[in-house]
Amino acid sequence: MKLGLVVPRYGEDVVGGIEHWLRLLCEHLVALKGWDVEVFTTCAVSAATWADELPPGDSELAGVRVHRRRSVSGRDPRSGALGVMVRYGPSVVPDPVARRFVELVGPVCPDVIDAAAASDCDLVAVTPYLFWPAPAAAPRLGRRMIFHPAAHDEPELHLPVMRAVFGAVGGLAYNSYAEQALVERTFRVAHLPAGVIGASVVEGTGEPEAARAALGLAPGERFVLCVGRVERAKGSHVLAEMWRLYRSRRPGAPRLVLLGPVHEALQGDDDVVVAGRQPEPVKWGAFQACELAVSPSAWESFSLVVLEAWLAGAAVLVNRRCEATLEHCLRSRGGMSFFDYADFETVVDRLLGDRRLREQLVSNGRSYTRRVFDWSALVDRYEALADRVLATTALGTTVTTG
Repeated sequence: MKLGLVVPRYGEDVVGGIEHWLRLLCEHLVALKGWDVEVFTTCAVSAATWADELPPGDSELAGVRVHRRRSVSGRDPRSGALGVMVRYGPSVVPDPVARRFVELVGPVCPDVIDAAAASDCDLVAVTPYLFWPAPAAAPRLGRRMIFHPAAHDEPELHLPVMRAVFGAVGGLAYNSYAEQALVERTFRVAHLPAGVIGASVVEGTGEPEAARAALGLAPGERFVLCVGRVERAKGSHVLAEMWRLYRSRRPGAPRLVLLGPVHEALQGDDDVVVAGRQPEPVKWGAFQACELAVSPSAWESFSLVVLEAWLAGAAVLVNRRCEATLEHCLRSRGGMSFFDYADFETVVDRLLGDRRLREQLVSNGRSYTRRVFDWSALVDRYEALADRVLATTALGTTVTTG
């Protein structure tokens, strides 16, 4: 099998979300299945700007050939203003306006799409749905495309222009059953080959006291941890406000540490430590040292950090509005959830006050992670999906979009 991958950014410097785990998937398909894999991507590292930071050209990383091309444009600041209109009433946004919005979100890189379309790859995986490369690739690649939408129930998903994007592809790879249900109730795609693939985690190592020192904490200090991009869309700002309120009502409560790249400014104080981006050993050491890991985002299609927390020994609390992270907690019986502040306070009180409960949740979550998201099982699921897409394409199956 020869697989291509179209992705806005790729490489060891890319540590977030779907791009990170698809790099690992490509490397494991080469190592465990002997596939030939090549990647078509931009020179960007940061999703905040899509600026060209890496040199263009061809290279190899862990057995995967990587083709980088410069972008015509990155993330335009005007996307924010247009995004307000898009989010206010997505179902009535005209297609030209929607296409302009996606163009402003970026990264616009026609050379990537041209190279993928001209390649001799049997199939081409594309992710995620919102950024410019996916809507541009779908009509060009058609049934050769395995779509990794990384979808969650946000306004942009409901833009009418997305119907043609989702309907054009050969198959869909989902991160969770919740994501599959969302996409299939939003678009007419249930007849297409599909599979819930999920993601796997490469378990890391760290040292708790070294992590505390790197985060500016005192030796042995208790703390609660949130790992991920610091931006409003990820829930970090709301979590910080809730934690300040919680500490005002529970003066002896530990501090909250936000660990991850800061995309939208958030002021640290005595209640909340904004640690910024840290090396992987610090992240894993922080997971091992923390009392509790919180995933506040309502918009996730999978959330690797939930699995990482369990593997490192941290109990997990998630936003009940996020179907994907709630699915992990319910299927594993390894986590708890909150809906509003009153709910949050009650659950945090219980978790911080009951070590045995935290240990049982971690044990359940760790078992679930290792059983369901083992790399050998994951690549087998992906191979089965690719075979179904190829078989359907060979039959020349036609579909109706809308």
